[in-house]
Amino acid sequence: MVAWARMCGWLLVVIGLALDAACREGAPRADGKVRLRLSGYAGNPAETDLMRELVADFNASQREIVVRYEPVPGQYYPKLLTMLASRTAPDVFYLDILYFQPFLAKRSILRPLDDFLASASTRTGDFVPALIAAFSDKGKVYGIPKDFNTLGLYYNRKSFDRAGLAYPTDRWDLARFREAAERLTRPQGPAPRSGFAMPPDNADRFLPIAAMFGATLYAPDGACAIASPQGVQALTYYAALRRTDRSAIFPSEVGASWTGDAFGRAQAAMVFEGSWLTPYLEESFPRLDYGLTQLPRGPAGRSNFLFTVAYVIPQSAKHPEAAWKLIAYLTNEASQERITFALPSRKAVSERFVAKHPEYRAILSAAAYARPYAFGPRGNRVNDRLGLAVQEVLLGVKPPKQALDDAAAAIDRINRL
Repeated sequence: MVAWARMCGWLLVVIGLALDAACREGAPRADGKVRLRLSGYAGNPAETDLMRELVADFNASQREIVVRYEPVPGQYYPKLLTMLASRTAPDVFYLDILYFQPFLAKRSILRPLDDFLASASTRTGDFVPALIAAFSDKGKVYGIPKDFNTLGLYYNRKSFDRAGLAYPTDRWDLARFREAAERLTRPQGPAPRSGFAMPPDNADRFLPIAAMFGATLYAPDGACAIASPQGVQALTYYAALRRTDRSAIFPSEVGASWTGDAFGRAQAAMVFEGSWLTPYLEESFPRLDYGLTQLPRGPAGRSNFLFTVAYVIPQSAKHPEAAWKLIAYLTNEASQERITFALPSRKAVSERFVAKHPEYRAILSAAAYARPYAFGPRGNRVNDRLGLAVQEVLLGVKPPKQALDDAAAAIDRINRL
């Protein structure tokens, strides 16, 4: 009897695991409903709350589909890749533009959405064109963008008032920005302040400046070209803010967790950040008097990045039609009207949003010329290597020319793998 009981218990465990695996793969349960899973980052509380609400509303509107929202804490992409390899990936998941081409290079991962778009009310023309283009390849669309951001110049009005400086405008150039950063820096006194806060190892702040000087990451033949004279000039300018002028700080040097935190504490008068900073400031530093304008121009013109994330369906999804219904719901006008932490990806909704919140105008304006934050099939590794080059120069480990020469050689090796 004991042995029989143990065997029955073991069988129940096996059956339970099998049922759980089936549910995780989107299989219908006894009630006939299809179970789907949706995953994304878990870093932004406002976004997580909104996604929970949207999923709940979607479930209430459906008779045959039930979605479980599973935000992933910590290292999102390593965990996602593990799930894809084990065929336990969610039916719909976030995909950052930086990872789109690396994922696309693995042809078995992403499902094209063109068949759904051909017969759906969702139209690619309803979205900001650059966003749809960012998640397209060889005429096929692989992701529907949920929102987007660009970089803007945030500035502390009181700091400018104290320094007797006019507020930044869209007409500012890099020379004017550098001059202001120096004049805003006050290293002594009871409340020391720097003109600018920069992350120590982020390529996404340096590369727009590189483009403003006329540098490109890749040459027409595909070789890395960031070590061009224009690229060296740009990195020399960027590093001089910290190493020559002493007008720029790392957030950690003042006990801040990131540049937005240093700005909110009035320890830096200016930062380059996306509109994700606005809700953070409203919640954490509601009394801060600040403004937002476009990044300054460079000798070769304007430059910026499009930061965007799309909803995608993996090839392994068991119920792609149901997954598409979820994406269509999450990106319809009513759902996008509820976004408060970024700009909606639909053109009409983003324009209405900016009309109500004119402080976001600079972010939307930059979308007209910004480029997707993507660097090819090994873009995440390229991004890391560029970040290392920036860090080496900002810390004085290497001069700009050597750092960029080394980075270019390393990036060429990465892209040949």
